[in-house]
Parts: sequence; C-alpha cells; structure tokens
Amino acid sequence: MAIDATVRVRLSAADRSELRWSDRTGDLPGDPVLNELVASVLRTHPDWAHRSWTVTSTADARAGAGLGSSGAFLVALAGLLSPDGSADELARTAYHWEHRQADRMVGPQDSFASAHGGIGTLAIGTDGEVRVSPLTPHPRSAAWIDNNLLLFDTGISRDASRIVAAAKQDDDQRTQEDGTGRSSRRTEQLHAIRALVAPFRQALEEGDVDRFGPLLTENWKLKAGMGRGVSTPRAEELLALCLSAGAHGGKLVGAGGGGYVLVSVPDRALHAVRTAMGRAHAPELPFRLSPQGVRADRAGSCEPAADKPGGRRRDAPTATPRQRVAPLAGDKELS
Repeated sequence: MAIDATVRVRLSAADRSELRWSDRTGDLPGDPVLNELVASVLRTHPDWAHRSWTVTSTADARAGAGLGSSGAFLVALAGLLSPDGSADELARTAYHWEHRQADRMVGPQDSFASAHGGIGTLAIGTDGEVRVSPLTPHPRSAAWIDNNLLLFDTGISRDASRIVAAAKQDDDQRTQEDGTGRSSRRTEQLHAIRALVAPFRQALEEGDVDRFGPLLTENWKLKAGMGRGVSTPRAEELLALCLSAGAHGGKLVGAGGGGYVLVSVPDRALHAVRTAMGRAHAPELPFRLSPQGVRADRAGSCEPAADKPGGRRRDAPTATPRQRVAPLAGDKELS
C-alpha cells in the first residue's frame, strides 16, 4: 500500500558532488551505505560519469521508520536516470541497487509499492521475478484507509536489513539445534503471513472494514515471533494503549524493531486513540492512500548541457534540475 507521504529526490549538476538528506525535522547526516551506492550509480551512468552533481532527498518521514524510505528514494533516483522507464523497470532497478549492489537484506516490496502506487499484491517467483496485481478497494475501504488507519511514531529507528538478518540467524540456530530437517519455524510463519493476504484482499474489495484491525493484529503476532529485535517494549506499549482506547487492532510496520505502529480505529474511538498517543509522546503521521506511484514533480531536464560552439561543453551548473517524488509504503505484508 502506497501512501501520500513521499520522498522527493532532486538531481542537478554542480561544482562538486554531494548528497543532502533532510526530513520534516531538518537536515540529516545521511546513510553512508546509500551515499556510496548513489555515488557508484552516478559514476557509471553515461550522463553523469564525468561531471559533478548534487542529489537532494527530502522525506516526509524519518529514515529507519519502516515506511520504505530507502526504497522510495532509489525508485525516485531510478526515475531521474531513466525518465521513460516503466514502473516495473524502475522498481527492479531500485531493488537491484539496494539488494545486490549495497548487499542489504531487503525484499522488493518497498520499491514495487513506491513505483506503482495504490494497493496491490506481489507474487515473487523462485527466480526472483515479481508480478504486481493491482487491487481496487471498495469505496468504504478506501475511505477507511484515509480516515481510520492511523500511523504513530514509536520514536525508535532501526536498520531493516539488520533486523531481518538477526531474525534469520535466530531461525537458522533453532533449526540446527532441532536437527529434524523439518521446515524452519521462520518458513512456517512466512507461509502463515502469506495466508492472510487472501482474506485481507477480500475485506478490502468487499468493504468489510471491521476485519482490518483483527487481520493486522494476527499479522503482527506472527511477525513478532520471527526473531529477536522484531518486537520492542515501546511498540507493544503503544499497541496496547491503542487497543485499550478502542482500536480494532494494529501492528508495527516494516521489518520491526521500531518505526511506526499502524492501527485500525473506528470513528467512535478516533479521539481517544489520538489522545492516548499524544500522552505517550507518539506523534501521528497523517496520510492518505496514494493512487499514484513515482512521478515527475516539476518540469525540466537534468540532462548534461549541450556542447558550446567550438567543441567545449557549457559548465555543468547550467543544466536545469529535475525532481521525482515517490510515495512511501504504509504497509507491506497485507497489501
């Protein structure tokens, strides 16, 4: 599910190459892994290999929050470098950069959600091929997503790749100690999570909004048991407070370990839930469903400047900057 909280990425020629990161709180130090990845990508791109550049990223949510900000950033960058690329092509490129080149243990969910927008299911083949099936929610479901699904910040940042790696290591250890050769506990839990997709899709298409919360809770119970660091006392505290205030259910989004809790709240409990989260110092991130995926944010071209008469190139800063905006992923396992 893509939401209208976004990452805006701007690429322009400059006197020296640099990356600038910011979110709603101000400037950020940036991610060293992504810094090196972007530099590597641009060094090998024919239009930028021999000139300096500035990449500016501005996000509506902080990094490490479980909303797929790195995937959205890379999808937007791919869109800048391949403006005619399809959503699938941009998602594959972004996923390749992060998973293969940066060697991060991430899935393709974030990049495909950000590239396509809206709601859909992903079918990931054993060969790694990803197929997206768009889903059209019932009008009642669409309204519920916009008004009754709420995101609250735990205040804890985490590295999704490390959380996933730790969970896998725990599972490998349990399997080795078990010694029976049977399917790992992690595999069984992943199958159980996948089994929730069909009923959630049905609820979305039929407008059965009362089922959203219980399905989110069931998903979270399975996810929280997948390894150390997935759940945290802070996340469990906030989810319990939301349930006590009248929420139907909820979960921690993303790989776990921190970030945002997503809760489904009936109209009668909206004020109580927001009041409880305010007292718990968990700020809300307002959002709506984003039907659009990655897109151009303004006209212009970031193509290298044309040659001057006489064979000399114009200075790089004369190139007009271009910007792409990519939506964040509000939830993955059930959308």
